[in-house]
Amino acid sequence: MSRLPHVCGLCLLMRLWQLLALAPFRIQGRRGARCHRFVTLIGVLRWLLLTSLAPVLLWQSAAMYEATNVRHSAIFKGIALATMTGDVCISLALLGAHLYRRQDLARLVSSLVKLHHRRRLSWWSTLFLWLKLLLSLYELLCNVPFLQGAGRRLPWSQLLAYGLQLYVQHVSSVYANGVFGGILLILECFGQQERELEPRLGQLLRREYRWAALFLRFVKLFQLGIFLLVIGGFVNILANMYAFMSYFVSQHGVPLTISNNCLIVTLQLYALILAAHLCQVKASHLRRHCLELGYTPPGLTQEQAKAPTPYPLVSPTASYKFRVLGLFSLDNSFWLFLVSYAMNFIVVILQFTLEHMKNAKPN
Repeated sequence: MSRLPHVCGLCLLMRLWQLLALAPFRIQGRRGARCHRFVTLIGVLRWLLLTSLAPVLLWQSAAMYEATNVRHSAIFKGIALATMTGDVCISLALLGAHLYRRQDLARLVSSLVKLHHRRRLSWWSTLFLWLKLLLSLYELLCNVPFLQGAGRRLPWSQLLAYGLQLYVQHVSSVYANGVFGGILLILECFGQQERELEPRLGQLLRREYRWAALFLRFVKLFQLGIFLLVIGGFVNILANMYAFMSYFVSQHGVPLTISNNCLIVTLQLYALILAAHLCQVKASHLRRHCLELGYTPPGLTQEQAKAPTPYPLVSPTASYKFRVLGLFSLDNSFWLFLVSYAMNFIVVILQFTLEHMKNAKPN
């Protein structure tokens, strides 16, 4: 019974991936994932249908904003439509990439399924996973007040387009939750190995080699999707910050909808970067432990082992860097870079707005 929350969290994510065509294959228990032509055909037809309907969805969404968003200026509608277009394009790109690399994805998911049968998430990892899932659910439920207030004034075609748009936009959120859950599972392997008492060097090196291979496969397969999520999320944050500052200066108030959306995207982006950073830290600790066991034979102290010695050196050769397309690594330094860039962006907006207000007063 104590394993029930762990099974439900990861299995729920996999079911959502299959429902949204992010996992175009079947999972057959302990045998793992297997691709089938019928499932692949359904995924391709769904992707083609959504791609062909995307321009119509954006056109109907623009008409919907014209009919309902009467208090805000054109900049708010432009930012909303731009972020909506970016979310739709990212979701379609993720679906297409998973269809194209479905064989590699099925093999990786099979490895994760076997790993999940042997190791379970800790209660802290389970708590963070469910908080991430509830945050995505809260983001989806934030659209309910809009539908209750404006649903009666909109025609059925715009309501249908709005529902399909929410479906496509939610694909990227479910994708991020799946990547987050996979990182937590790999992180738990490193954490459980670190908690073991007096491990044998040979067994430790074999496990480290297997997990290093799984870690590198995970990063290689999902690096494009993570790149799109990070860039899209950061641009979304900057756009919402610009809209927030513009509204605050012009209306002297706090737009709750914009601030709420900005906070949700920021928390989701930080959760993904934090999980990747902790995974790299735990892997580095395991690597250091392997090196200590290899460099320090029985009977030698750490100081003696550092001196020239005829003993053979045994060390792992894996590299644990969450490199994304060779452009950046997901760690705390990258998060600090994003925060500093956002702070500079706020300062530039404030300076530009104040200068504009000073020039507008004499006129």
